[in-house]
Amino acid sequence: MGCKHVITVAAALLLGGVSTAAALPFNQDMVGGQPVTGQVMRPKAPNTVPLGAAADFVPSREEALTWQNPIKGDRMSTLNGQRLFQVNCSPCHGAYKDGEHTPGAVSNVMPGVNLSLDMYKVKPDGHFFGYIHFGGMAIMPAYGWKLSTTEHWDIVNYVRHIQGLNPIK
Repeated sequence: MGCKHVITVAAALLLGGVSTAAALPFNQDMVGGQPVTGQVMRPKAPNTVPLGAAADFVPSREEALTWQNPIKGDRMSTLNGQRLFQVNCSPCHGAYKDGEHTPGAVSNVMPGVNLSLDMYKVKPDGHFFGYIHFGGMAIMPAYGWKLSTTEHWDIVNYVRHIQGLNPIK
């Protein structure tokens, strides 16, 4: 089929009244009026927690700062934290292998701190939990909506591992 025939077929479809909108599985009036992913129909009532979520409720970064890690930094937790770190954190914070830090792929645009530095070793576990949950001051996104409380602590266990404070047993 030559170019002339393709143009003719396209023109015939357009002029023949074949509408591509008719093939959509919804009416045009629904476009743009529906909530998108991450939105809810109405805002959450102030000072409430969804039913069943009270155990995972984190009121503030300041309160999380005082929390102690309830998850033992065993092999399973640390390896799960490593997997989660590689998926969610490595693009900015980089990779850690044999005590060496390699900057993340987007470090020139979104610099993530090197968590193996001594200044981060003295931070309490709740510090890392709070930053994972609520995000950083400027660039780091909040992962509280994405990760479970246990996954937060698994990442903290992995961070302690790369700092040399939690060797995998």
